Amino acid sequence: MLTIRRRSRRAAATAAATLATVLAAGACSGGEESDGSASAEPMPAISIGSDLVMSNGDDDGDDESPAPSPSVDEECLELQQVWADTNRALAGIDEQHPRALVSGFREAYRAISSVEAPDVEGWPGMTSYLDSAVGALADVDTDDADEVASVMTLTFSEADTARAAVAHDQVTQYLDGGCRG
Repeated sequence: MLTIRRRSRRAAATAAATLATVLAAGACSGGEESDGSASAEPMPAISIGSDLVMSNGDDDGDDESPAPSPSVDEECLELQQVWADTNRALAGIDEQHPRALVSGFREAYRAISSVEAPDVEGWPGMTSYLDSAVGALADVDTDDADEVASVMTLTFSEADTARAAVAHDQVTQYLDGGCRG
């Protein structure tokens, strides 16, 4: 029989692993086929070309840099970048490393809340999920794996994590579609 401490740690590990797996799966759904090999850094759910240059509004015509795609507006590009930052932070959560788990949730919340909440299905759900995690983990000892696991178990049910996964997919689909629902 498992002790309460082990059960709560196992439940927290399951919740974190489930969310990380779902987010990683969403992050890898960018349309490219995978050869099954692991990459050094997880891919964000939204990929933005490294050659993309945003205009600062002072375009005098002398600029030789490429303009943003006319099919995706500046607000959409900003949301895509915020979402990529959110996913990068969540890709680092690991139930075996409580400090990484806590900092991943905190960084993801900072990223997603850095913009005014757009009218995108799933965005409020992800923001709320991350806000709950950050609030619950606010006073936790990030070096105490049992305490972090216990807080995660008390904060999130499997249903909460499943709702967050659905919200994540909704936002990803919207942004992958060039912000057209």
